[in-house]
Amino acid sequence: MTDKPDIPALAARLHAGQMDKAGKPYVTHLARVAAILQRRWPEASADEIAAAWLHDSLEDTEASEASLLAAGVSVETIRIVRAVTRPEGSDYLEWIKALADSGDVSVLRVKLADNEDNRDPARVAALPGAAERVATRYEPARIILERGLG
Repeated sequence: MTDKPDIPALAARLHAGQMDKAGKPYVTHLARVAAILQRRWPEASADEIAAAWLHDSLEDTEASEASLLAAGVSVETIRIVRAVTRPEGSDYLEWIKALADSGDVSVLRVKLADNEDNRDPARVAALPGAAERVATRYEPARIILERGLG
């Protein structure tokens, strides 16, 4: 049995060398998402926090569900990460509606924390074209996800 992994360290290893659109280490986005989750929902479970750290691992790294499990990540954390990973080729807002319709509190919390970081005014101001992306993608998604959360 694998010991409980250091999730932030695992996320940093998985995303090593990746930069965000502002040229900063990608792991800083993951740290902000985890912090937002804990600020908005102090009662968030350990699996929700771990999923916030790992939410882009299946989409943006070589990690697989099997490799996360082998690294000691819980089945529940992996379930949340899988749910917040948009299927390739799917329409973004249709996928967001499906997440909202699921009513899965853990999934909605992680996705809303990610959405909040993507809408951060300071971050948006630093990125060319980001204001349009917020208006057409992230703000409509926020509204849909908040409704799903109730």
